[in-house]
Amino acid sequence: MSPIRVLHLARVVNRYDFIDTIVRYLPRDQFFTEVATFQAYPNIQSPAYEQIGIPHHVIPVPSMRAYPAYLKAATKLARLLKKRNIHILHTHHYWEGLVGALAKRLYPATKLIIHRHYTEDITRLKGWKAKTLLYFEQFSYQFADTIVVPTRTIHNFVISLHKSIKLPKIVDIPYGFEFEAEKYQPLSEQERLDFRRIHGVAEDTCIVTNVGSHRLQKGQVELIQAFAKLVREGARAVLWLVGDGPDGIHLRKIAEPLGDKVRFWGWQPPEMVRLLMGTSDIIAHPSYSEAFPQVMIEALALERALVISQVSGAVETLTHTETAWLIPVGDTTELYKALKTLIANPELRTSLGSAGRRHILAKLHYSVINRSYLHLYSELCSQSVS
Repeated sequence: MSPIRVLHLARVVNRYDFIDTIVRYLPRDQFFTEVATFQAYPNIQSPAYEQIGIPHHVIPVPSMRAYPAYLKAATKLARLLKKRNIHILHTHHYWEGLVGALAKRLYPATKLIIHRHYTEDITRLKGWKAKTLLYFEQFSYQFADTIVVPTRTIHNFVISLHKSIKLPKIVDIPYGFEFEAEKYQPLSEQERLDFRRIHGVAEDTCIVTNVGSHRLQKGQVELIQAFAKLVREGARAVLWLVGDGPDGIHLRKIAEPLGDKVRFWGWQPPEMVRLLMGTSDIIAHPSYSEAFPQVMIEALALERALVISQVSGAVETLTHTETAWLIPVGDTTELYKALKTLIANPELRTSLGSAGRRHILAKLHYSVINRSYLHLYSELCSQSVS
């Protein structure tokens, strides 16, 4: 039997993200995998597919709002599917799914998988924009053979959001990770002490860190408010905020009264993020919505105590007080209580970090997760590939 030919479509693909682990590690004797992206270069780290014999095609779309370019991209993609004899087109994210649906309409021989990575954020929109996005999403699903989601939370949300149409089969597959990579290796105690010393943080001071885009829905306002209460009570702690975004100016303003207790690091390269997170005592991620939080994976892989809201991905993966500290979404009081408890209990922080790392290494290594893709791709093509 000849290998199943799979093409992944995404705006960009970065080394070590979950798309990369599918592309790179599916067995080559059973699958011939290719990649198409809207941009030639990734936004974090290049997967350098050409160096390992994986074809990487660029179908230019200059920006997310370059809407006419999506129509051209669909035409180019359909030609590519036909030329490369692609059996399965696996699309990632919103506009990629629409482009994939249009391409399948032009070249129906390909099986289409639409991978839904976002959660209920689409319902936060109002008026014509929300209606338009929902319409295009439903249009895309009409051409999909399968929808893949990372959690049961998103599975149920898709069903509830699209009650008016007949949906294709929905398959739940968590993200898989290459935990052997340097970015997932815990820091040594000496590395942590050296980094603290360089940046002037005493050994008896607890470092609470948040990593992510500075947007109100990420919960940084609530985090600063909870931390401020701890500071007023005399807690020996500092707060590091890594990242930036549209609400960064607002966050800096509300953090001003805390002085040097709060430090804004801005965007940092992956190696610096590892040092910042690995040196921290607590990673706080009080987000309002997620599909499957990358911060959760990095925190636990680095053996850090994690405080995270009960969002998609966290509730399916973690156990409260065993592998992380779970709090209700938007609950500043519970966030404060979690931080206060963990700041006062270094032994609990250590046990959470150690248990969290063991758990995700056993459950979310790409070698475990890719079995589900192997089964899905084989099932889709069982009657169409000879």
